[in-house]
Amino acid sequence: MNILSKTCLVIGADSSVGRALVEHYVLAGYQVIGTTRRLADPTSENHLYVDLENAGSVKALADKVETIDVLIFCIGALPGKDLQHYSDEDLQEVFHANVIIVIKALRHLQSYLNAHGAVLFIGSIAGSAGSYDEAYSASKAALVGLTKSLAKKSQNGVRFNCIAPGLIEGSTMFEGFAEGEIEKHVQQTPVGKLIALEDLVKICFDISQPHWASLNGQVIDINGGRYV
Repeated sequence: MNILSKTCLVIGADSSVGRALVEHYVLAGYQVIGTTRRLADPTSENHLYVDLENAGSVKALADKVETIDVLIFCIGALPGKDLQHYSDEDLQEVFHANVIIVIKALRHLQSYLNAHGAVLFIGSIAGSAGSYDEAYSASKAALVGLTKSLAKKSQNGVRFNCIAPGLIEGSTMFEGFAEGEIEKHVQQTPVGKLIALEDLVKICFDISQPHWASLNGQVIDINGGRYV
């Protein structure tokens, strides 16, 4: 199968990372569908509104795609507060957004994966290094466990890996940081720079290619050595 006949499905295409992934795979010649949480522009060929809570909506998505070569999840939520300020509802929401909804969607989409397909979860370094938001870190750690468990049971050459970046230059989160906070991140990073959004996308694309066929069940930390 040549690259022009391959399909990429991006769950969470309305995020900054998701949008960049859609653009990159389109330019690479893939047939790309990106899901959004809000009703998509009816003129858009690459975006589709999907209610991930609704099994029928997810099934309709899978039927539209028919087969999947690359499946990327880049959905989630970062409340940004410490545990003492979480309500019970907040706890349910952060775990639901960061891992439960991923499991629900994957349960319906997994059977549509082509042999030797690639599944990527966009996680966070917080899943292994921790963060000031304990519940968020715990939910991202759950994504790590999901990745490794799926990899152990993978069949037909399908691979499951998790990308765990630090602060991404050019992302929505980055744009929300004060200049002093960004400078602090840079100073604490041994390579002296943050991962740029366009470079992160290139890494994701490369990992989804056949020459990485032996990479399965791995969490790839991308943080310039800040967390080792």
